[in-house]
Amino acid sequence: MDTGFMQEVRQVGQLTDADCQLLADMKPALETHGPAVVEAFYTHLEKFEQLSKLLYAEPGRVEKLKGHLRQWLVTLADGEYGESYFERRYRIGFRHVEVGLEPRYVIAAMTFCRATAASLIVEAAYANDPKKAERLVALNRIMDIDLNVMLQSYDDHRVQQFLDVTGFSKALFDTLMAG
Repeated sequence: MDTGFMQEVRQVGQLTDADCQLLADMKPALETHGPAVVEAFYTHLEKFEQLSKLLYAEPGRVEKLKGHLRQWLVTLADGEYGESYFERRYRIGFRHVEVGLEPRYVIAAMTFCRATAASLIVEAAYANDPKKAERLVALNRIMDIDLNVMLQSYDDHRVQQFLDVTGFSKALFDTLMAG
């Protein structure tokens, strides 16, 4: 993933240094309340046959995925959002591509996580905090940035598939897409 893309996503997503500090301060709350978000998330996904089939396609997959989601939630509060952070998010997106999870489910999952994190983490841990609203904005910004990076992996994969099938060069593809 190129560094320019990562800087642009952070700038366009308006992730400020103040947001980064608020997120870093929220790490204990994410560790404490993250498991409730994870349980709510997988309970929700199990309601949908297509997703449930994917979740239970292999023995032990759900528990493994719960661990990954807990880790993802906690690392939202890393406080440092540079190249290695974005590369990890890109790999998460690419893993979703590899298992055949359609982008619409990734978007819906992030919507669920944002709403649930707001109620289960921000409200629970920061109900009386004068910076509660700012914490919520920071959490939403980093989740939106994560979603942006994960979806970029879908685009990159699809472009590469097209290039592989057609034999087009990337330069030719870019020229065609530029109109």
